[in-house]
Amino acid sequence: MRNQIAIISLLTIVSQLAAFFKLWFTARIFGVGPEMDGYSLSIVVPTMVAGVVAGVLQTGLFPVRAKLNVTGSYAEVSAFERSVLLVMAGAGGVFSLMLVLGSPFLLEMLAASAPASVRTSLAFAYPFAATLVMLNLIGDSCGYLLAMRNRFAIAAAAPIANGVLGASLLGAWPEGGLLNLIGGTVLGLALQVFICLWGLKSTGFTFFGELPAWEKIKQLWREMLMLGGWILPGVVFSNLIVSLPPLWVAKYGEGAVSAFGYAYRLHSSALQLLVIASSTVILAHFSDLVARNDAAAVRTTLVKAGVVSAVIGGLGIFMVWALGAVSLEWLFGGRFDAAAAERVSSHWLLLTLGLPFAMLGNFFAKLWQAQKRPKLISTMACMSLLALVFCYLGVRNHYQEFSLPAALSLSAFLVATVGVNFLSVKKSLI
Repeated sequence: MRNQIAIISLLTIVSQLAAFFKLWFTARIFGVGPEMDGYSLSIVVPTMVAGVVAGVLQTGLFPVRAKLNVTGSYAEVSAFERSVLLVMAGAGGVFSLMLVLGSPFLLEMLAASAPASVRTSLAFAYPFAATLVMLNLIGDSCGYLLAMRNRFAIAAAAPIANGVLGASLLGAWPEGGLLNLIGGTVLGLALQVFICLWGLKSTGFTFFGELPAWEKIKQLWREMLMLGGWILPGVVFSNLIVSLPPLWVAKYGEGAVSAFGYAYRLHSSALQLLVIASSTVILAHFSDLVARNDAAAVRTTLVKAGVVSAVIGGLGIFMVWALGAVSLEWLFGGRFDAAAAERVSSHWLLLTLGLPFAMLGNFFAKLWQAQKRPKLISTMACMSLLALVFCYLGVRNHYQEFSLPAALSLSAFLVATVGVNFLSVKKSLI
């Protein structure tokens, strides 16, 4: 178990480095401008749709498949897994087609207040981006099945190839511009999916074979959807928190979306490496303590989490404030000039102010997950969305373009503060 976690953590770090490799080429070639704005806006809806569906699937699939693995035969498990891949591929194809057919409405919604140059770039990139829904749903399904077959490393390593391919295409053909960027994104994800499919096949999985009887399929999928339904509101709220800021910031002129996007990626990568990559370990630790009803150890862990969050968050704020703009200009170069570096650094600093509270919120969520409190997780996700909306409305006139990162940090602070009140450890461990 520990060896698997160590390998996955290492692969996650390498995956983040591969993604940064692509970001480096992207920043040098495109800088902060309308092409990057259009690209960033084009992937908002496909990413949100895929994220919601995958979140619901993950919640329902793991317990249902585990139960079937104990009570059913290998043939029944394989047939069920084939039905999962088939349904997700079909649903992904339908969603992608719907996004393309609904493009006139969606493009207007995405860039209603954006400059004409951004709208042009968005219209070009959007049809390519729509295919990401189908690819993501197939890839996520394969990743979950690989995890349940104890092939975690394959699913964790596949994104590395995605990042390397996208970066290589940009490095080899920078003149390709926006076509190369969106094309590399689609091809990179396609390669990631292919690796997961190959990995699944290497476990003995057969893609063509019998499916469960219709009544059995209805029973299994009804059970999955019932389990996933508990977490659906939280998944929707969480995805809206990520999706809405780029739409709101688009009205602040050329480069606003991409400047915020660069900063948000840097912030998310830091959060990924600091907390999310180790979430399996954190969840396992809390689950063990909850199972043993060890309230004292839970309190000690939460205190340590608070100290770690404060120290790392404070150090991060100082580093971004002191070295953010200088480091970004030196690191990226090209079209990413001093003005772009200063603009992105300002977004990044405001986001980093919320880093300690975002880290603490992730620790709280893992405890609640271990305590089997999905309603509370969904409630807190709803509160986070409402806090973001009200904070943005409160600061937008003063901070303008920088109101979004400020609102995200304020909402992280509010959610963490309120979350403390739901840490009634003794009661929740009963």
